[in-house]
Amino acid sequence: MPGSNKWWIFIVALCVNAGFLTILIIAVEYASSRFVTVPGSNLVPSFRLNHTWKPSSTALHTEWVSRNPEYPEPYTHIYNTQGWLENYDVKRIRPPDTFRIFYLGDSFTEGTAPMDQSVPSRVEQALNDLAQNSSLNFEVINTGTTSYSPTIFYILVHYVLTDYEPDLIVVNVDMTDDFDDWKYQETLLKDADGNPRAAPPRDIYAAAYIDTAAGPVASELVVKLELFLIQNSYTYNLIRTKFVTEPTAAQLETPATDLYPRWAWNYKEWDERTERNVENTLDILDRLAQFTNRNDIKLMITAVPHYEQFAGYTDGTGEPAFSARPHYEIERVARENDVPYLNSFEALRPAITGTAQAKYYYRGDMHFNPVGYGLWAEAHLKFLLDPIHDLLPAEIYED
Repeated sequence: MPGSNKWWIFIVALCVNAGFLTILIIAVEYASSRFVTVPGSNLVPSFRLNHTWKPSSTALHTEWVSRNPEYPEPYTHIYNTQGWLENYDVKRIRPPDTFRIFYLGDSFTEGTAPMDQSVPSRVEQALNDLAQNSSLNFEVINTGTTSYSPTIFYILVHYVLTDYEPDLIVVNVDMTDDFDDWKYQETLLKDADGNPRAAPPRDIYAAAYIDTAAGPVASELVVKLELFLIQNSYTYNLIRTKFVTEPTAAQLETPATDLYPRWAWNYKEWDERTERNVENTLDILDRLAQFTNRNDIKLMITAVPHYEQFAGYTDGTGEPAFSARPHYEIERVARENDVPYLNSFEALRPAITGTAQAKYYYRGDMHFNPVGYGLWAEAHLKFLLDPIHDLLPAEIYED
């Protein structure tokens, strides 16, 4: 009996300590959640589109505050029932006297800024200001979703957006899209003509590699554990924001593994693998242009200019670390399909060349800051309003 009492005491003590530890973890996690978000926590899997923003949800963004004193305020993104960055649900039937524009892209299109400072929002406001004395209304819908690329753009347009009567689709290709298209090939399903029709999500814990901010890495146990903590622990993410600095794109010139590097088509020399993957991305853009042409949907294509394409160092000096070749390769595909192409690299080069990285981009990150989005939105608006491209209703040019 005395021995059994000791076991009961041990079990009770163990349960009490486990309870206190659980409460402590919950309390620390709750406190940490006030300062950071969990990456990907607002994404849900999609059989056709691989992933979407969680419908009818919000996301608080605090990730820029600690190292960007110019932008100290967090901001909230709102996603409608369609999973798009809008605070209203888009009706399938286009309202009368409405010109409907869909913006497609990744996080650059979503906008790493308050919702009203993204490029789609700025363009919508500017166009409606110009049309205020007419009956015309512009509806610019932001479908930007992290890691989307031409593979997903094609599927989104073909199987979703055509039901919403689009007048114009604007595609923003990112400098990581050849990598994302390569990644989606692992599960990609195609129709009889070779067009993408679904990109089911892959099991990242069972896959041979894991996609990280620094590029793909071999899927080892330690990496899987870190991924689990990144996806599920606010505390771990808070520690990372304070003590972990991700390498910049320019520092990834030599990939750490033999997997396809995230920035490959920005390198100044392309190997056979890069040529093959770039050809795949350009082929999908070509298929998208052909689809919109067949369905009488106007299309505009552009690409995101990255700071490393303008400079070698963050103070604006040095030979550019990255090549601008992707912009011109995309331009060629657009030209072959008679699609208006905004060369954003050339449009922004006069302003960005020679300036410090933090003027138009967040410190230590590839994304634009609000000033950069304003600059890029001006380039979009100028291009849209040029009658030579014939992208908008005739009356907007007459005004």
